[in-house]
Amino acid sequence: IHDTVHEMCKDEARHGKAFLGLLERHFGKQA
Repeated sequence: IHDTVHEMCKDEARHGKAFLGLLERHFGKQA
């Protein structure tokens, strides 16, 4: 289970970074 959670965390971090990048680029113009 620990391995699964660890993999999920890594995926979460990787996708989260890309998602934050999209948000930054999208809202950066309005901010």
